Amino acid sequence: MKVEKDIPIPPKKSRSKNNYVPLLKGMEVGDSIVFDREKMRVNTFYVTAKRLGYKITVREIDDNQNRVWLLDK
Repeated sequence: MKVEKDIPIPPKKSRSKNNYVPLLKGMEVGDSIVFDREKMRVNTFYVTAKRLGYKITVREIDDNQNRVWLLDK
């Protein structure tokens, strides 16, 4: 191996388009969404909300679903 200098770092490539941003921006405080745990990724939604500065809470509502509430923007 050889050490190379002054090689610029390429920009990060997105693995997938995050469709949760418009959904979050369209929500009002107190609104909620149900996620089917087998089909939707509540974790991705949670991380997206935190990145945008939104406060949310998640509750398990049955064996296969979670509900997410928007607490504050």
